[in-house]
Amino acid sequence: MSRMARPAWVEAEYDRIGREREQAGRDAEREYRWELVRVCAAMFGWMLVGSVTAGFGFRTHDADTGMIYMYAGMVINCAGVVWTIARAYRRGEERGDW
Repeated sequence: MSRMARPAWVEAEYDRIGREREQAGRDAEREYRWELVRVCAAMFGWMLVGSVTAGFGFRTHDADTGMIYMYAGMVINCAGVVWTIARAYRRGEERGDW
């Protein structure tokens, strides 16, 4: 049994659908990359703020104050990174990534 040729309008519609899907895929990939850069920059920012705060601990003359700065820097670093990852996950869920 031979295949019948499709009408021209059907072929044109298939081409249009294919172009739309390719464009949607490129848009989704661009949004994914932008989100990755955004999350990495935010994590680097939290790491920098935490490191600067912990660094103040090395500049104090009181050991107790130095430890307060050191632990505060570690808390800021860890909490900021966890918060950034949680927000990125939530945005991914809202977009329908997973």
